[in-house]
Amino acid sequence: MIDPASPAPLSLPTRNEEWRVLRLLSLYRLLLVSALVFIFESDYADQLFPAVHSESFRSTCILYGVSALVLMGLLPRRQPELAAQAQLQVGIDIASLALLLLTCGGIGTGLGTLLVTPVVAAALVMSRRMAMLQAAIATLAVFGVGILRGLDHQTQSSDFTASGVLGLMLFGAGLAANTVARRARASEALAEQVGSEFESLSELNESIVASMQSGVLVVDDDGYIRSYNAAAAQLLGFSDDLHGARLEPHASPIARVLRHWRESGHSDATPLSLHADGAEIIPRISRLGRHYDGHGAALIVLDDATRLREQAQQMKLAALGRLSANIAHEIRNPLSAIHHATELLAESEVFTHDDHAQDKRLLEMIRRHSERIEKIVRDVLAMSRREPANPQTLALKACLVRFAGHYQEGFPDQPRPIELLDIPASLSVRFDADHLQQILFNLWDNAFSHGASESSSVMVLLSAGVDELGKPWLEVSDNGAGIPEALRERMFEPFFTTAHQGTGLGLFLTRELCEYNQARIAYRGAESPNEVVGARFRISFASPLPAQ
Repeated sequence: MIDPASPAPLSLPTRNEEWRVLRLLSLYRLLLVSALVFIFESDYADQLFPAVHSESFRSTCILYGVSALVLMGLLPRRQPELAAQAQLQVGIDIASLALLLLTCGGIGTGLGTLLVTPVVAAALVMSRRMAMLQAAIATLAVFGVGILRGLDHQTQSSDFTASGVLGLMLFGAGLAANTVARRARASEALAEQVGSEFESLSELNESIVASMQSGVLVVDDDGYIRSYNAAAAQLLGFSDDLHGARLEPHASPIARVLRHWRESGHSDATPLSLHADGAEIIPRISRLGRHYDGHGAALIVLDDATRLREQAQQMKLAALGRLSANIAHEIRNPLSAIHHATELLAESEVFTHDDHAQDKRLLEMIRRHSERIEKIVRDVLAMSRREPANPQTLALKACLVRFAGHYQEGFPDQPRPIELLDIPASLSVRFDADHLQQILFNLWDNAFSHGASESSSVMVLLSAGVDELGKPWLEVSDNGAGIPEALRERMFEPFFTTAHQGTGLGLFLTRELCEYNQARIAYRGAESPNEVVGARFRISFASPLPAQ
């Protein structure tokens, strides 16, 4: 069983260098045959080998040369495989050199040392067992030549001693070459494995840096840009490839901060603005590497100050949501007491007489609005707990009439006119009825509180229809002063208000309730220059049909 925690064994793959060894052996074989043929044709054979058999020597050289050419032709195709070709080549070398020894006078001629080269080549490309087998075959071939020559009484006793020494040399050279080759292959396999892991880690680092929302910028000691990711290019406004370019002309504020950091050793986190209309950037600098002089490349991490503020705002809102949920939970106890007291008053004998009809109406208003507060508390708790809304298919016109009546009951002494324009009675929407009432109450409160002026009163107009995609919409508009264009981008932000007594949560809660019911709310100005309109909000509903 393989232990999964143990490192994977190093593999010893077939390398191109091993085929190169066989090519060098083939070249050596051709040069050797050429040298032997030259010696024979130049009449030096009789001087070097007094007992040479000329015809047999010539035939052996020719046969050896033809075999060398055939073996060289097999190498480019790499067929058969490496081990088979190595065995074939070394076998032909041993057989040919043994025949040459036999025809030239035996081991005493010194040709036996030529066997060292093919044996070493075999040890470089074969396993240790096969390398020792080739060394043994070569040794037996040398002894075989001595035995054959001994049959003709041409062998001396010292020839067998020399054969033994040559055999030991072949075994030693083969074993040493094979050990060196195995260690070289193991080292190369380890280097390949480490290189592969390093390449994988480099790709992983590049992928992580490229996907970071923060900008990453690497600047060397001379102020040249060495690397940066897409986020840094977007924050700094790089449109061209600036690898190798100087930082100063393209981002001079960053270059000044970097220069100050190199001189003082520290930098502040003051937001920088590279362009008049650009985003504010917070640079954070650290040293990346170190040269002999103590300096090195600088790693600059760039953060969008606006995004950081938004994240802080989201954290603030999350904490505020939990606080609001706790406050809403505490409100429910006194609210329950008020509701219970209202029920007891309604059942008392004091309100059974007809002369208390006005008190009964006021008591009913207390009960109804206490229930409304209770529902608002439940909604706040539901939003903080991520509870789903309860959307229903509502007849929009009937709901608007009912909501407008309930709203005007809360202001009996203050006329707050709400007029419904031509709204089809068949138009229906998919929405939580209580949420829709709360949204409309918030919009109406804003219209009557902020749209009124000393010279005129405010009237709220309600219109509805279906857009080109078949989805219903509802517009709430008034004839007040409207919302200044400079404030429109922030109107839905929480706690943003222009009133001294306002909380700034009305429009924020309105947008949240719309999104809670898969709807959208947007501010719309005048559709034509001649149109007199104040604030106009359009609610785009989801499909009125329930999801199938």
